[in-house]
Amino acid sequence: MNATIAELPAPQDEARAGAPASDALQAALLARALDEIDHGLLLVDLSGRVLHANQPARRELAGGRALRTVDGLLCAALPASQAKLRQALKDAERDCRSIVELDPEGETLSLAFVPLAHGSARVDAVLIICSRRSNCETLTVQMFARAKRLTPAEQAVLTQLCAGRGAQEIACEQGIRVSTVRTHIKNVRQKTGRGSVREIVRELSRMPQIVSSLRLAGQG
Repeated sequence: MNATIAELPAPQDEARAGAPASDALQAALLARALDEIDHGLLLVDLSGRVLHANQPARRELAGGRALRTVDGLLCAALPASQAKLRQALKDAERDCRSIVELDPEGETLSLAFVPLAHGSARVDAVLIICSRRSNCETLTVQMFARAKRLTPAEQAVLTQLCAGRGAQEIACEQGIRVSTVRTHIKNVRQKTGRGSVREIVRELSRMPQIVSSLRLAGQG
């Protein structure tokens, strides 16, 4: 994603569609669209000042595990990682993309720094794309399960499989027999036409990860 708000195409047929959307409306729609993406997205200036953050990015900043803001500036949670952010911003100013990995408490967060220029060769801002914290969004799993006509019990097992849990863990968590879990897994494989759990999880992870509007409403 290399377009800023000002670079978005205008409506193709304003006469037919009615009055053109105002800049404020376009900005609001873009912000809402970014909130539907389950990668954290941060728009910062070259000093690291946060200009915009979508919902997943705001959750990341609020958690403070790897990233936080101090007086509006993006900072690493660990002082030792701050130099990585500063270097990535310097590289972006030279129109160079880079990847930074932060590793607080053993859980790596990867950040892609993408320089953005508006109407000239000069870089004006930097888009920072965060790696996702979860493999599959619950709503995506629900939509997939509905399309494949899975039962609620089969969907519950599939959700746990996507979270990386094995049959024994799922059985303990749900209070059911391991044999019951394995039966659900067998049914999921048959209904989806996939040969293995790994294949199903891989397919789900490639699907658009849709964020629940209820989750957004509760975290605005």
